[in-house]
Amino acid sequence: MNPLVERPIPLRDFPWPLAIILATAGALRAGDMTILTREHADVQVVDRPGSDPRLGLVVRNGDNGMTLEPASTILEIGEAARLEVPPGLEVFGPPGSSIWILPQSQDPALLYLGLSASGIAPGAWDGRFNVELLKVDGPGHFFVWQFDAFSGLEMRMNSRDGIGPEDFMAPLLGGHEHVNWGFTATGLHEVQLRISGRLQGTTNVVRSDPVSLWFGVVPYALPARSPVLSRPAWDGSQLTCLLQGAAMRTYGLESSSDLLTWTPSGTVTTDASGFANVAVPSPTHFRFLRARTTP
Repeated sequence: MNPLVERPIPLRDFPWPLAIILATAGALRAGDMTILTREHADVQVVDRPGSDPRLGLVVRNGDNGMTLEPASTILEIGEAARLEVPPGLEVFGPPGSSIWILPQSQDPALLYLGLSASGIAPGAWDGRFNVELLKVDGPGHFFVWQFDAFSGLEMRMNSRDGIGPEDFMAPLLGGHEHVNWGFTATGLHEVQLRISGRLQGTTNVVRSDPVSLWFGVVPYALPARSPVLSRPAWDGSQLTCLLQGAAMRTYGLESSSDLLTWTPSGTVTTDASGFANVAVPSPTHFRFLRARTTP
């Protein structure tokens, strides 16, 4: 995780010295994002010998050959992806409820997203890689699945019933496959994965750092690089303001009277649009407030 960087935001146009509001760095910067909408792309396992960590994930745009870092890429799921859960598939939700799917069969109106371990040097690794689901942050549940030759459902990842060791994919070394990616709500979702593999001829399991993929189910709001606090006001007993940050993200609040000693002042969680109203008790208008991204 990137270190926190505090950035002062001056307040103006107030008849009294209300506060200096500080915000800390977030995960994404909207202006630097690449948004994939209808391309043929892959979430690709990469092996970087000599690097620490050695294993990682990138997003490969197959249409133009570009390799993209997941932290600066939005995998967009358009309105055409919306379907209703049919009877008999309640694992995804109640019948008739909405689900947005990037299908394993190509639809020209949608992003065609696969999983790849191609390009890995032969002989270095034993067996398959393991891509495990660590967490999902966002307004909806997340699924990855396939249908077998007999139309049987093979669930790979399912955040709706909790996240555990059964939530993983195992791409074949040098292979490439397509799966169904599904979400139960619109908005921005962070899906955190970790890759592991065993080196040939050893018992050593090599693991990557957690890697976040960002899926935007239309409509969604791109987060700012930093949580921004604005519209400050004081009503005689509390300091109020508006926080804008990543959608459905929890931020820790801290207040200070001197910029030296900071006191925890609760948490606030943004809505699907990335906004939250903040209210912190303050007996005086001489107060400082900052927001920090929680782990």
